[in-house]
Amino acid sequence: MTPTAPLVRIVHLSIAPAHRAEFEAYVAQKITVVAKQPGCRSATWLRARDGSYFTYSEWVAEEFLEDYRRSATFAEIWPTLKAWFDAPARAWSCDPLTEPPCSA
Repeated sequence: MTPTAPLVRIVHLSIAPAHRAEFEAYVAQKITVVAKQPGCRSATWLRARDGSYFTYSEWVAEEFLEDYRRSATFAEIWPTLKAWFDAPARAWSCDPLTEPPCSA
């Protein structure tokens, strides 16, 4: 992968049922913070029908994701989320096969 190649990051989060409402309230506040990180094109989260969650973020390049992962923002968000896990998170870094649509 070239240093400037775009990157999609998908993370699966399994949250203990007793903490799901708390998790949803927290992520609703923080997902826009993630989306505003340098190099982040977009960030969203989804609830699977089985009750687990996914985050989906698009980055200009992997370097921007790594900068975010070393940031104070990540250091605040990730430990909070981990406290609610009932299984380890799973993550995938993906190369987009299509370009994002242009915004007018």
